[in-house]
Amino acid sequence: MIRNMSERNHGFARFVSRALGVRQIMSNRVLEASSGKSLQVAENSKSRPSQALDHHDLLPKLGFAEVYRVRSNIGLLIQDFARKPIPTLTYEYLTQYKPPLTNNEKYVLAIKTINQLLTYTCRRLVAVQKLPYIAVLNPNIEETNRLYLKTLESLLSMDYPYGLHDQASMQGKLTEFLDDHQDTLLTLSKGFQEIMGLYPEKEVVFEFLNAHLRDRIIMKLLATHYLKLVSQVDPDSLMIGVLHKKLKVSELIRRVAEFVGDLCFVKYDQQVPVNISTGSDIEFSCIPTDLEYVLTELLKNSCRAHIENSTSENPTHEKPIEVAIVRSDDTLEIRIQDYGGGIPPKVEDRMFDYSYSTVEMDEKDTGMSAFIIPGAEVSNVSGMGFGLPMCKAYLEMFGGTLDIQSLWGWGTDAYVKLKGPQSKLLR
Repeated sequence: MIRNMSERNHGFARFVSRALGVRQIMSNRVLEASSGKSLQVAENSKSRPSQALDHHDLLPKLGFAEVYRVRSNIGLLIQDFARKPIPTLTYEYLTQYKPPLTNNEKYVLAIKTINQLLTYTCRRLVAVQKLPYIAVLNPNIEETNRLYLKTLESLLSMDYPYGLHDQASMQGKLTEFLDDHQDTLLTLSKGFQEIMGLYPEKEVVFEFLNAHLRDRIIMKLLATHYLKLVSQVDPDSLMIGVLHKKLKVSELIRRVAEFVGDLCFVKYDQQVPVNISTGSDIEFSCIPTDLEYVLTELLKNSCRAHIENSTSENPTHEKPIEVAIVRSDDTLEIRIQDYGGGIPPKVEDRMFDYSYSTVEMDEKDTGMSAFIIPGAEVSNVSGMGFGLPMCKAYLEMFGGTLDIQSLWGWGTDAYVKLKGPQSKLLR
Protein backbone atom coordinates (compact mmCIF):
# COMPACT_ATOMS: atom_id res chain seq x y z
CA MET A 1 0.00 0.00 0.00
CA ILE A 2 2.76 2.43 0.93
CA ARG A 3 4.55 1.61 -2.30
CA ASN A 4 1.42 2.31 -4.36
CA MET A 5 0.84 5.64 -2.61
CA SER A 6 4.47 6.59 -3.13
CA GLU A 7 4.30 5.78 -6.84
CA ARG A 8 1.09 7.77 -7.18
CA ASN A 9 2.67 10.80 -5.51
CA HIS A 10 5.71 10.45 -7.73
CA GLY A 11 3.38 10.54 -10.72
CA PHE A 12 2.03 13.87 -9.51
CA ALA A 13 5.51 15.25 -8.97
CA ARG A 14 6.65 14.41 -12.48
CA PHE A 15 4.57 17.18 -14.00
CA VAL A 16 4.93 19.66 -11.15
CA SER A 17 6.30 22.32 -13.49
CA ARG A 18 2.96 22.48 -15.26
CA ALA A 19 0.84 23.03 -12.15
CA LEU A 20 1.68 26.66 -11.38
CA GLY A 21 -0.41 29.01 -13.45
CA VAL A 22 -1.60 26.37 -15.90
CA ARG A 23 -5.22 26.45 -14.68
CA GLN A 24 -5.80 29.97 -15.97
CA ILE A 25 -3.96 29.29 -19.23
CA MET A 26 -6.00 26.18 -19.96
CA SER A 27 -9.26 27.90 -19.01
CA ASN A 28 -8.47 30.63 -21.53
CA ARG A 29 -7.80 27.95 -24.12
CA VAL A 30 -11.24 26.40 -23.54
CA LEU A 31 -12.94 29.78 -23.92
CA GLU A 32 -10.96 30.54 -27.07
CA ALA A 33 -11.89 27.24 -28.70
CA SER A 34 -15.57 27.41 -27.76
CA SER A 35 -16.08 31.02 -28.84
CA GLY A 36 -16.10 30.11 -32.53
CA LYS A 37 -13.88 33.07 -33.41
CA SER A 38 -11.59 32.85 -36.40
CA LEU A 39 -8.09 32.22 -35.11
CA GLN A 40 -5.36 33.31 -37.48
CA VAL A 41 -2.17 31.33 -37.46
CA ALA A 42 0.91 33.47 -37.12
CA GLU A 43 3.31 33.03 -39.99
CA ASN A 44 6.27 32.83 -37.66
CA SER A 45 4.65 30.46 -35.16
CA LYS A 46 6.97 27.58 -35.93
CA SER A 47 10.05 29.70 -35.64
CA ARG A 48 9.15 31.27 -32.31
CA PRO A 49 10.99 29.48 -29.51
CA SER A 50 9.14 27.95 -26.58
CA GLN A 51 9.34 29.89 -23.33
CA ALA A 52 8.35 26.93 -21.14
CA LEU A 53 10.70 26.30 -18.25
CA ASP A 54 11.60 22.92 -16.88
CA HIS A 55 11.33 23.01 -13.08
CA HIS A 56 11.73 19.28 -12.44
CA ASP A 57 15.13 19.86 -10.86
CA LEU A 58 13.66 22.37 -8.42
CA LEU A 59 11.32 19.92 -6.67
CA PRO A 60 13.94 18.43 -4.31
CA LYS A 61 14.90 21.96 -3.26
CA LEU A 62 11.38 22.97 -2.26
CA GLY A 63 10.27 22.89 1.34
CA PHE A 64 7.34 20.88 2.63
CA ALA A 65 4.91 23.80 2.34
CA GLU A 66 5.89 24.54 -1.25
CA VAL A 67 5.63 20.88 -2.29
CA TYR A 68 2.22 20.63 -0.61
CA ARG A 69 1.04 23.77 -2.40
CA VAL A 70 2.21 22.49 -5.78
CA ARG A 71 0.52 19.12 -5.33
CA SER A 72 -2.64 20.82 -4.12
CA ASN A 73 -2.62 22.93 -7.28
CA ILE A 74 -2.35 19.78 -9.38
CA GLY A 75 -5.27 18.26 -7.51
CA LEU A 76 -7.29 21.42 -8.08
CA LEU A 77 -6.31 21.38 -11.76
CA ILE A 78 -7.67 17.85 -12.11
CA GLN A 79 -10.87 18.76 -10.28
CA ASP A 80 -11.32 21.88 -12.41
CA PHE A 81 -11.05 20.05 -15.70
CA ALA A 82 -13.18 17.12 -14.52
CA ARG A 83 -16.03 19.56 -13.84
CA LYS A 84 -15.87 21.30 -17.21
CA PRO A 85 -18.88 20.57 -19.43
CA ILE A 86 -18.18 18.79 -22.71
CA PRO A 87 -20.64 18.84 -25.60
CA THR A 88 -21.91 15.47 -26.72
CA LEU A 89 -19.84 14.01 -29.54
CA THR A 90 -21.93 14.27 -32.69
CA TYR A 91 -21.59 13.84 -36.43
CA GLU A 92 -21.84 17.63 -36.66
CA TYR A 93 -18.57 17.86 -34.75
CA LEU A 94 -16.85 15.24 -36.91
CA THR A 95 -17.94 16.93 -40.14
CA GLN A 96 -17.40 20.58 -39.19
CA TYR A 97 -14.09 20.57 -41.13
CA LYS A 98 -13.58 18.76 -44.39
CA PRO A 99 -10.32 17.92 -46.15
CA PRO A 100 -8.10 19.58 -46.99
CA LEU A 101 -7.93 21.68 -43.82
CA THR A 102 -6.50 25.18 -43.76
CA ASN A 103 -3.84 26.07 -41.20
CA ASN A 104 -6.44 27.97 -39.22
CA GLU A 105 -8.80 24.97 -39.17
CA LYS A 106 -5.98 22.67 -38.06
CA TYR A 107 -5.16 25.04 -35.21
CA VAL A 108 -8.77 25.31 -33.98
CA LEU A 109 -9.24 21.54 -34.26
CA ALA A 110 -6.04 21.01 -32.26
CA ILE A 111 -7.32 23.28 -29.47
CA LYS A 112 -10.67 21.50 -29.31
CA THR A 113 -9.08 18.05 -29.36
CA ILE A 114 -6.55 18.78 -26.61
CA ASN A 115 -9.16 20.50 -24.41
CA GLN A 116 -11.57 17.60 -24.63
CA LEU A 117 -8.86 15.02 -24.01
CA LEU A 118 -7.76 16.99 -20.94
CA THR A 119 -11.27 16.99 -19.51
CA TYR A 120 -11.90 13.31 -20.20
CA THR A 121 -8.52 12.39 -18.71
CA CYS A 122 -9.24 14.33 -15.53
CA ARG A 123 -12.69 12.75 -15.27
CA ARG A 124 -11.11 9.31 -15.37
CA LEU A 125 -8.59 10.28 -12.67
CA VAL A 126 -11.36 11.58 -10.41
CA ALA A 127 -13.47 8.46 -11.08
CA VAL A 128 -10.63 6.14 -10.06
CA GLN A 129 -10.17 8.02 -6.79
CA LYS A 130 -13.89 7.56 -6.03
CA LEU A 131 -13.69 3.78 -6.36
CA PRO A 132 -13.83 1.63 -3.22
CA TYR A 133 -10.54 1.55 -1.33
CA ILE A 134 -9.93 -2.09 -2.23
CA ALA A 135 -10.09 -1.18 -5.92
CA VAL A 136 -7.70 1.77 -5.66
CA LEU A 137 -5.12 -0.48 -3.99
CA ASN A 138 -5.26 -3.11 -6.73
CA PRO A 139 -1.99 -2.94 -8.74
CA ASN A 140 -3.70 -3.34 -12.13
CA ILE A 141 -6.21 -0.57 -11.43
CA GLU A 142 -3.39 1.56 -10.01
CA GLU A 143 -1.46 0.99 -13.25
CA THR A 144 -4.43 2.38 -15.18
CA ASN A 145 -4.46 5.40 -12.86
CA ARG A 146 -0.75 6.02 -13.48
CA LEU A 147 -1.32 5.80 -17.23
CA TYR A 148 -3.91 8.57 -17.09
CA LEU A 149 -1.52 10.65 -14.99
CA LYS A 150 1.06 10.18 -17.73
CA THR A 151 -1.52 11.24 -20.32
CA LEU A 152 -2.31 14.37 -18.31
CA GLU A 153 1.37 15.23 -18.09
CA SER A 154 1.79 14.75 -21.83
CA LEU A 155 -1.21 16.93 -22.70
CA LEU A 156 -0.14 19.71 -20.33
CA SER A 157 3.36 19.68 -21.76
CA MET A 158 2.07 21.16 -25.02
CA ASP A 159 3.47 24.68 -25.40
CA TYR A 160 0.41 26.89 -25.78
CA PRO A 161 -0.31 28.41 -28.23
CA TYR A 162 2.67 27.81 -30.49
CA GLY A 163 2.96 24.09 -29.84
CA LEU A 164 -0.53 23.63 -31.23
CA HIS A 165 0.60 25.13 -34.54
CA ASP A 166 3.22 22.41 -34.82
CA GLN A 167 1.38 19.62 -36.60
CA ALA A 168 4.23 17.14 -36.18
CA SER A 169 4.25 17.74 -32.42
CA MET A 170 0.48 17.29 -32.20
CA GLN A 171 0.62 14.10 -34.22
CA GLY A 172 3.38 12.77 -32.01
CA LYS A 173 1.45 13.49 -28.81
CA LEU A 174 -1.78 11.93 -30.05
CA THR A 175 -0.02 8.90 -31.53
CA GLU A 176 1.70 8.38 -28.18
CA PHE A 177 -1.68 8.64 -26.46
CA LEU A 178 -3.23 5.99 -28.71
CA ASP A 179 -0.26 3.67 -28.23
CA ASP A 180 -0.34 4.08 -24.44
CA HIS A 181 -4.05 3.29 -24.20
CA GLN A 182 -4.06 0.43 -26.68
CA ASP A 183 -4.20 -2.33 -24.05
CA THR A 184 -5.66 -0.56 -21.02
CA LEU A 185 -8.88 -2.59 -20.97
CA LEU A 186 -6.95 -5.82 -20.51
CA THR A 187 -5.16 -4.37 -17.48
CA LEU A 188 -8.36 -2.91 -16.06
CA SER A 189 -10.34 -6.11 -16.57
CA LYS A 190 -7.70 -8.11 -14.70
CA GLY A 191 -7.86 -5.67 -11.83
CA PHE A 192 -11.63 -5.89 -11.49
CA GLN A 193 -11.58 -9.68 -11.81
CA GLU A 194 -9.34 -9.75 -8.76
CA ILE A 195 -11.64 -7.60 -6.61
CA MET A 196 -15.15 -8.53 -7.77
CA GLY A 197 -15.36 -11.48 -5.42
CA LEU A 198 -14.35 -9.31 -2.46
CA TYR A 199 -16.58 -6.31 -3.08
CA PRO A 200 -20.35 -6.96 -2.86
CA GLU A 201 -21.62 -3.66 -4.34
CA LYS A 202 -21.04 -4.52 -7.98
CA GLU A 203 -23.33 -1.70 -9.18
CA VAL A 204 -20.63 0.82 -8.22
CA VAL A 205 -18.07 -1.05 -10.31
CA PHE A 206 -20.44 -1.43 -13.27
CA GLU A 207 -21.25 2.29 -13.17
CA PHE A 208 -17.53 3.06 -13.24
CA LEU A 209 -16.95 0.67 -16.15
CA ASN A 210 -19.86 2.13 -18.15
CA ALA A 211 -18.42 5.63 -17.85
CA HIS A 212 -14.87 4.40 -18.43
CA LEU A 213 -15.72 2.57 -21.64
CA ARG A 214 -17.73 5.50 -22.97
CA ASP A 215 -15.00 8.05 -22.21
CA ARG A 216 -12.25 5.78 -23.52
CA ILE A 217 -14.07 5.25 -26.82
CA ILE A 218 -14.63 8.99 -27.24
CA MET A 219 -11.03 9.87 -26.35
CA LYS A 220 -9.59 7.44 -28.87
CA LEU A 221 -12.09 8.59 -31.48
CA LEU A 222 -11.16 12.26 -30.98
CA ALA A 223 -7.45 11.53 -31.28
CA THR A 224 -7.84 9.26 -34.31
CA HIS A 225 -10.17 11.72 -36.02
CA TYR A 226 -7.63 14.55 -35.67
CA LEU A 227 -4.75 12.42 -36.96
CA LYS A 228 -6.67 11.25 -40.02
CA LEU A 229 -8.33 14.55 -40.84
CA VAL A 230 -5.18 16.69 -40.83
CA SER A 231 -3.45 14.19 -43.14
CA GLN A 232 -6.26 14.02 -45.72
CA VAL A 233 -5.63 16.32 -48.68
CA ASP A 234 -8.02 15.06 -51.36
CA PRO A 235 -11.27 17.11 -51.37
CA ASP A 236 -13.01 14.24 -53.20
CA SER A 237 -11.99 11.65 -50.63
CA LEU A 238 -14.68 9.32 -49.28
CA MET A 239 -13.27 9.87 -45.79
CA ILE A 240 -13.80 12.82 -43.43
CA GLY A 241 -11.43 11.95 -40.64
CA VAL A 242 -12.72 8.65 -39.23
CA LEU A 243 -16.06 8.96 -41.04
CA HIS A 244 -16.66 7.05 -44.27
CA LYS A 245 -19.20 8.73 -46.55
CA LYS A 246 -20.12 5.64 -48.62
CA LEU A 247 -19.16 2.44 -46.86
CA LYS A 248 -20.10 -0.76 -48.69
CA VAL A 249 -21.53 -2.58 -45.68
CA SER A 250 -21.55 -6.06 -47.23
CA GLU A 251 -17.83 -5.83 -48.02
CA LEU A 252 -17.08 -4.96 -44.40
CA ILE A 253 -19.19 -7.90 -43.20
CA ARG A 254 -17.35 -10.27 -45.53
CA ARG A 255 -13.96 -9.05 -44.26
CA VAL A 256 -15.09 -9.49 -40.67
CA ALA A 257 -16.51 -12.94 -41.43
CA GLU A 258 -13.21 -13.98 -43.01
CA PHE A 259 -11.29 -12.70 -39.97
CA VAL A 260 -13.58 -14.50 -37.52
CA GLY A 261 -13.37 -17.62 -39.66
CA ASP A 262 -9.59 -17.57 -39.37
CA LEU A 263 -9.88 -17.26 -35.58
CA CYS A 264 -12.27 -20.20 -35.49
CA PHE A 265 -9.94 -22.28 -37.62
CA VAL A 266 -7.02 -21.56 -35.28
CA LYS A 267 -9.01 -22.56 -32.19
CA TYR A 268 -11.44 -25.23 -33.44
CA ASP A 269 -10.05 -26.33 -36.81
CA GLN A 270 -13.50 -25.50 -38.17
CA GLN A 271 -15.19 -22.55 -39.86
CA VAL A 272 -18.81 -21.40 -40.02
CA PRO A 273 -20.17 -19.99 -43.30
CA VAL A 274 -21.76 -16.52 -43.25
CA ASN A 275 -24.43 -15.70 -45.82
CA ILE A 276 -25.64 -12.17 -46.62
CA SER A 277 -29.26 -12.72 -47.64
CA THR A 278 -30.38 -9.10 -48.14
CA GLY A 279 -28.80 -5.73 -48.85
CA SER A 280 -25.52 -6.65 -50.51
CA ASP A 281 -25.48 -3.39 -52.47
CA ILE A 282 -26.22 -1.01 -49.57
CA GLU A 283 -23.85 1.88 -48.86
CA PHE A 284 -23.95 3.84 -45.62
CA SER A 285 -22.16 6.74 -43.94
CA CYS A 286 -20.63 5.71 -40.63
CA ILE A 287 -17.41 5.13 -38.70
CA PRO A 288 -16.14 1.82 -40.12
CA THR A 289 -13.97 0.88 -37.13
CA ASP A 290 -16.93 1.12 -34.74
CA LEU A 291 -19.17 -1.03 -36.90
CA GLU A 292 -16.32 -3.47 -37.50
CA TYR A 293 -15.86 -3.99 -33.76
CA VAL A 294 -19.57 -4.65 -33.21
CA LEU A 295 -19.79 -7.09 -36.12
CA THR A 296 -16.66 -8.91 -35.00
CA GLU A 297 -17.98 -9.46 -31.48
CA LEU A 298 -21.40 -10.64 -32.66
CA LEU A 299 -20.04 -12.98 -35.33
CA LYS A 300 -17.52 -14.40 -32.86
CA ASN A 301 -20.34 -15.26 -30.48
CA SER A 302 -22.46 -16.80 -33.23
CA CYS A 303 -19.63 -18.84 -34.76
CA ARG A 304 -18.56 -20.13 -31.38
CA ALA A 305 -22.11 -21.19 -30.57
CA HIS A 306 -22.45 -23.00 -33.92
CA ILE A 307 -19.22 -24.93 -33.43
CA GLU A 308 -19.49 -25.79 -29.73
CA ASN A 309 -23.12 -26.96 -29.98
CA SER A 310 -22.61 -28.96 -33.15
CA THR A 311 -23.39 -32.69 -32.98
CA SER A 312 -23.41 -35.53 -35.49
CA GLU A 313 -27.23 -35.45 -35.50
CA ASN A 314 -27.31 -31.64 -35.81
CA PRO A 315 -24.08 -30.35 -37.42
CA THR A 316 -24.74 -26.66 -36.75
CA HIS A 317 -21.18 -25.73 -37.72
CA GLU A 318 -22.19 -26.44 -41.32
CA LYS A 319 -25.25 -24.16 -41.18
CA PRO A 320 -24.60 -20.62 -42.36
CA ILE A 321 -25.14 -17.59 -40.16
CA GLU A 322 -27.68 -15.41 -41.94
CA VAL A 323 -27.09 -11.65 -42.20
CA ALA A 324 -29.67 -9.15 -43.48
CA ILE A 325 -28.88 -5.47 -44.20
CA VAL A 326 -31.55 -2.78 -44.45
CA ARG A 327 -31.17 0.98 -44.83
CA SER A 328 -33.70 3.75 -44.25
CA ASP A 329 -32.38 7.30 -44.80
CA ASP A 330 -29.75 7.84 -42.08
CA THR A 331 -30.46 4.56 -40.25
CA LEU A 332 -28.79 1.22 -40.93
CA GLU A 333 -30.15 -2.04 -39.52
CA ILE A 334 -28.33 -5.36 -39.54
CA ARG A 335 -29.76 -8.65 -38.33
CA ILE A 336 -27.37 -11.49 -37.52
CA GLN A 337 -29.26 -14.77 -37.16
CA ASP A 338 -27.57 -17.90 -35.88
CA TYR A 339 -28.66 -21.46 -35.04
CA GLY A 340 -26.21 -22.11 -32.23
CA GLY A 341 -28.67 -23.16 -29.55
CA GLY A 342 -29.47 -19.78 -28.03
CA ILE A 343 -28.49 -18.19 -24.73
CA PRO A 344 -29.18 -20.11 -21.48
CA PRO A 345 -32.14 -18.52 -19.64
CA LYS A 346 -30.16 -18.24 -16.40
CA VAL A 347 -27.72 -15.79 -17.97
CA GLU A 348 -29.90 -14.13 -20.62
CA ASP A 349 -30.85 -11.26 -18.30
CA ARG A 350 -27.17 -10.63 -17.50
CA MET A 351 -25.65 -10.75 -20.96
CA PHE A 352 -24.98 -6.99 -20.98
CA ASP A 353 -23.41 -7.05 -17.51
CA TYR A 354 -19.64 -6.96 -17.22
CA SER A 355 -19.75 -10.11 -15.14
CA TYR A 356 -21.42 -12.08 -17.93
CA SER A 357 -19.13 -14.21 -20.05
CA THR A 358 -19.46 -17.57 -21.77
CA VAL A 359 -15.72 -18.15 -21.59
CA GLU A 360 -14.81 -21.22 -19.60
CA MET A 361 -13.29 -20.69 -16.18
CA ASP A 362 -9.88 -22.05 -17.12
CA GLU A 363 -9.71 -19.51 -19.94
CA LYS A 364 -10.87 -16.73 -17.60
CA ASP A 365 -8.22 -17.59 -15.07
CA THR A 366 -5.48 -17.33 -17.64
CA GLY A 367 -6.97 -14.25 -19.23
CA MET A 368 -7.27 -16.04 -22.56
CA SER A 369 -10.04 -15.21 -25.00
CA ALA A 370 -12.45 -17.58 -26.64
CA PHE A 371 -10.94 -16.36 -29.89
CA ILE A 372 -7.29 -15.47 -29.65
CA ILE A 373 -4.48 -15.71 -32.10
CA PRO A 374 -1.17 -16.72 -30.50
CA GLY A 375 0.70 -13.57 -29.56
CA ALA A 376 -2.41 -11.35 -29.68
CA GLU A 377 -3.40 -11.54 -26.01
CA VAL A 378 -3.56 -7.76 -25.76
CA SER A 379 -6.90 -7.68 -27.56
CA ASN A 380 -8.66 -9.90 -25.03
CA VAL A 381 -11.04 -8.55 -22.42
CA SER A 382 -13.46 -11.46 -22.47
CA GLY A 383 -12.85 -12.51 -18.89
CA MET A 384 -14.90 -9.57 -17.66
CA GLY A 385 -17.51 -9.93 -20.39
CA PHE A 386 -16.61 -6.62 -22.03
CA GLY A 387 -17.72 -7.66 -25.54
CA LEU A 388 -21.46 -6.93 -25.56
CA PRO A 389 -21.25 -3.89 -23.23
CA MET A 390 -18.65 -2.36 -25.54
CA CYS A 391 -20.83 -3.06 -28.57
CA LYS A 392 -23.67 -1.19 -26.87
CA ALA A 393 -21.35 1.67 -25.98
CA TYR A 394 -20.15 2.02 -29.57
CA LEU A 395 -23.68 2.02 -31.00
CA GLU A 396 -25.30 4.23 -28.37
CA MET A 397 -22.62 6.89 -28.78
CA PHE A 398 -24.43 8.13 -31.91
CA GLY A 399 -27.98 7.07 -31.05
CA GLY A 400 -27.88 3.44 -32.19
CA THR A 401 -29.07 0.33 -30.37
CA LEU A 402 -28.22 -3.33 -29.93
CA ASP A 403 -31.02 -5.83 -29.21
CA ILE A 404 -30.62 -9.55 -28.63
CA GLN A 405 -33.46 -12.06 -28.98
CA SER A 406 -32.70 -15.66 -28.12
CA LEU A 407 -34.71 -18.89 -28.28
CA TRP A 408 -33.08 -21.43 -25.98
CA GLY A 409 -32.40 -24.66 -27.84
CA TRP A 410 -32.63 -23.03 -31.25
CA GLY A 411 -30.60 -19.85 -31.84
CA THR A 412 -30.09 -16.12 -31.37
CA ASP A 413 -30.92 -13.03 -33.40
CA ALA A 414 -28.87 -9.86 -32.90
CA TYR A 415 -30.33 -6.60 -34.19
CA VAL A 416 -27.89 -3.76 -34.81
CA LYS A 417 -29.32 -0.30 -35.43
CA LEU A 418 -26.77 2.31 -36.43
CA LYS A 419 -27.44 6.02 -36.88
CA GLY A 420 -25.46 7.87 -39.54
CA PRO A 421 -24.98 11.54 -40.36
CA GLN A 422 -27.52 13.48 -42.37
CA SER A 423 -26.56 13.82 -46.02
CA LYS A 424 -26.26 17.62 -45.75
CA LEU A 425 -23.39 17.22 -43.27
CA LEU A 426 -21.32 15.37 -45.88
CA ARG A 427 -21.51 18.06 -48.54
